[in-house]
Amino acid sequence: MAITVNGRYKNYASVRVNLLGINAAPYVKAINYSTKEEFTPVKVIGTKKAVGFTQGDQSNEGSITLMIEFLENLQRVLPPGTTIMDIPTFPISVGYVDEVGLQISHTLKAKFMKNGREAEAGNNDALTQQIELFVFDINWNA
Repeated sequence: MAITVNGRYKNYASVRVNLLGINAAPYVKAINYSTKEEFTPVKVIGTKKAVGFTQGDQSNEGSITLMIEFLENLQRVLPPGTTIMDIPTFPISVGYVDEVGLQISHTLKAKFMKNGREAEAGNNDALTQQIELFVFDINWNA
């Protein structure tokens, strides 16, 4: 099954996710993640252009697209009255070979932020759902 990483198909892509003892890897269709940092320009009196900047907070964001079949099976093993958003933080290991043949590995520490299901008529692929993640940390050198 082809997996997209940050919107692009990658060679030999592998996404490892273990949720409550259930291996989610075969049900992952896509994963997206990024880190963003705030920058504030520094100006000097009498100038219109910035002469430097200060760095602010870093934030991570991400999403994972899973087959709905897996989400339903996962929901069934949760205690009554809970949803996937109640699952504690979990690691996601992402590995792939980039365009020049280098092995890339990243590890995310994440939690589900959203729960829902969508479907559209005429879709011949398996039904999938993109779930927003709260990404605590990304290890870019895993």
